[in-house]
Formats: sequence, C-alpha cells, structure tokens
Amino acid sequence: MLTQYFAKCQNEDKSPLTLRQIKSSLARFVGWTEKMTPYPPPSTPLEALGQATEIDIANFKNWLTSNYKPATVRQTLTHLKGIYEFLVANGEAIDNPATHVKAPVEVHKAPKWLTRKEQNALVRAIRKYGNLRDLTLITFLLHTGLRVQEVCNVRTADITVTERKGTVNVLGKHNRYREVPLNADVRKTLARYLNQRKYSEADYLFTNRQGRQMTTRAAQLIVEKYAKLAEIPHLTPHALRHTFCHELVQRKVPLDVVALLAGHVKNDGTPNIQQTLVYTQPGHDDLQLAVEELSWS
Repeated sequence: MLTQYFAKCQNEDKSPLTLRQIKSSLARFVGWTEKMTPYPPPSTPLEALGQATEIDIANFKNWLTSNYKPATVRQTLTHLKGIYEFLVANGEAIDNPATHVKAPVEVHKAPKWLTRKEQNALVRAIRKYGNLRDLTLITFLLHTGLRVQEVCNVRTADITVTERKGTVNVLGKHNRYREVPLNADVRKTLARYLNQRKYSEADYLFTNRQGRQMTTRAAQLIVEKYAKLAEIPHLTPHALRHTFCHELVQRKVPLDVVALLAGHVKNDGTPNIQQTLVYTQPGHDDLQLAVEELSWS
C-alpha cells in the first residue's frame, strides 16, 4: 500500500527530493516506533502506522522537537498526515491520528541568497579554478532563476538568441511552460560556450564528458565545489535561484513579474504572488544591520 502511495506522489509530479524527504519522514517515525512504543515493535512500516494513536503521534512530535529543527518537525508531521490521509481513503486505517497534532510554530525565515560581494567571489573562483562550462552553468542559474532540474533539461533548441535579446523555453514543475528572457551577461557567456563545443539542436545545453545530459546531482556537485573554493557555505543551486528573485525584488520589479519569471503560478496560469512574497522579507544581514543600530560603540 505504501508503494502505491509513493507511486501516487510520482504521478502528482512531486520531485525526487520531495519523495526522498517523505520516505525519510516515514523512516524517522518507524525508527522511533521500534524504540519507544511499549507494545511489540512493528514488523513493517504499514503496521507501525496502523497501530499508532494520537498520543503516539504527540509523543513522536515531542521527540522530534528535542532532536530536530522546527522545519524538520513540521515537514515530518505534514508527511505523516499525507500518508495517513491516503491510508484512510483506501481503507487501510480507520482514522488519521496526526490530524490534530499541531506542529511547532516557527518564525518564517527568508531564503538564503548571495550578496553582491559573494556573487563576485563566486565568479572569481570559477575564473581561477573552473572552465567555461561551469561559468556558463552558474551564470545561467544566477541570471535566469531556473531550478537545477530545469537547467539540466534545457536543450539548445530551447534557446533563442539575437544580437539584443534572448529567451529560454522552460518546462517547469507540474508541466508548466514559461519563457525566461536571457540578459546580456547570459547571452555573452552562452555565445562563448556554444562556440567552443560541437552541438546540434537536439543536444542538451549542459552535458557530461560522454556528451549525455548532465544530471541534477552533477550540477549540484559543481556548485558545491565552488561553494568551498569561494568560502560561501550557503551556496547551492537553489540559493542562486533565490538570489535571482531577491535581486529583482530589491530593484522594485513588480511581484507579478518576478512570480512569472520564477514559475510561481497558480493552476490557472496567473502569478502566485503569495509564493513570491518570501523574497520581500529581510535576510540575516538585514537583521544584523538592524540590531547594530542599537550598539553603544
């Protein structure tokens, strides 16, 4: 039955990362059940779920709170609720014991992005230690706001570049299509990169040494490499996406425009501004500057 639940998640276009997180949440609960509950340990994850009560879920939440960050606690409980809803709908559980167990409230943090100084340090590290492919990849991530999977899926046929403008066609999450303009920095780097390699329109833009499509993990490893070299511990592909959105908001670009560029859209295709509002929140540096204003020295 749990196999069917994961298949359902895949059919709903949940990302591989989300699926791994759901499985981790389930494993966390099953592991706790085996160690902490007074009755005989369950023989299967489904049995662990089936014999749990609201008190068990509450005790599990308390254990989570003592061992994990609030975001992990909330995510784990949300995943459990979703699994139970599926089991109840399919007659494998009589109710959802996670329904009324409240997750801890956490002050919503702004996503991590790179300052202009950090962006400069990153480009310097690539120019010193990297190659043109890596520079193009990271410039693409930083100046288009594409998700790492979206970048890996781009083919050369998806790109249109003229002397003064350019666009990339993107098929994003939930099969939502959008066109993202390419600024002068991307066009310039992209032109050098494409002139250096042999390619056809059917080729993926970023490939491995064998000429096959670059995987998301390979792209992540490239970014991790420069995170260490540039000494930017919070640098990830998604941090580059956050930087793109944050920079636009800082420059007073309307939120509906930022939403469309980032692929934040509702089911009807209109901008989901609520999802984009996170980039208007102050970051850690903003909070640090605020409290420094109170300093006596």
